[in-house]
Amino acid sequence: MLLLAKKDPICTPSATRPISLLDVFLKINEKVFLTRFQNIINKRGLLPDTQSGFREKFRLQTRMLLFLEQVLSMMANSTPVATIFVDFKTAFDQLWFEGCIGKLKRMGIPTPFLKWINNWLLNRRAYVEIQGRKSRWFHIHRGGPQGSILTPTVFITYHSDMTNYINMASSYMFADDLAAVVSGRIGEKYSLQYLDLEHRLKSLLDALEFYAILSIQPINYEKTVGLWSACAIGGPKFCLHMGDTDIRWAQEFKCLGY
Repeated sequence: MLLLAKKDPICTPSATRPISLLDVFLKINEKVFLTRFQNIINKRGLLPDTQSGFREKFRLQTRMLLFLEQVLSMMANSTPVATIFVDFKTAFDQLWFEGCIGKLKRMGIPTPFLKWINNWLLNRRAYVEIQGRKSRWFHIHRGGPQGSILTPTVFITYHSDMTNYINMASSYMFADDLAAVVSGRIGEKYSLQYLDLEHRLKSLLDALEFYAILSIQPINYEKTVGLWSACAIGGPKFCLHMGDTDIRWAQEFKCLGY
């Protein structure tokens, strides 16, 4: 496992990205399995259409255009819109083994596939190398190998039911990035829309926090922001909270490079 700095060349271990150096035979084995696993989930329609990333025919640009089109259409109806951009903390490294296997089983994944994924996840060991110095071997109890072609597909399949928990919002997911859009009721006075939107946002944040606890997928509160879009003058006068943390309102936000 090689620790690559995300931004600054000199940083703490938490600001690095651990890349697993995998055996060539394992890479070929994963590629063969991934082809068959994707065939299963595509034929059965297990992934929602709102999930992009690591899927053929589901492009990032299409997802962003659909997101912008919905926000603009709501604003055209004089409806205030709030978008919550959620950042999950070290997402691939937090994959819960038992929960993943149990959820895939409930989704109807065939037993031989479950056994393969179970053997692929469990009993893995690694060591960290920094500037030629190697740590001792240690066991890995959570997370898929970074750098593996199979890890992203298993991850998005594991979280494919997230939309069931946040059905009060329109969600747009790309790998481990989530944009949840909530709007006020069309046809009401702006003051009533404002109050309704505040209530819906509170329900959304509570549902997201509940899902994060249930799936053992912590949220990075510092990088999670809200964006207010409305034709009316002025921004939101209420605060967003998740747990004991205040979620800040951003004047603009860069989502997936846009």
